[in-house]
Amino acid sequence: MSKLRQKKTNYNEEIIKALIEKYGFKRDYIYKSIRGERVGTYPLKIQEEYKTLEAASKKIINEKINDL
Repeated sequence: MSKLRQKKTNYNEEIIKALIEKYGFKRDYIYKSIRGERVGTYPLKIQEEYKTLEAASKKIINEKINDL
């Protein structure tokens, strides 16, 4: 009766909201696109944009931390 538990992934909500506004898709579709569960041109674009925006936000946060 032991089930494997997957760790719940936390996504940046501000980036998710921006992608929803930009593409007009539902939140569920955006999440599945980022995870790679959807196939097509839009899911690939969404995946790439999420990764670049997340990297940029992490970079800015690290710069602010170093400035303190």
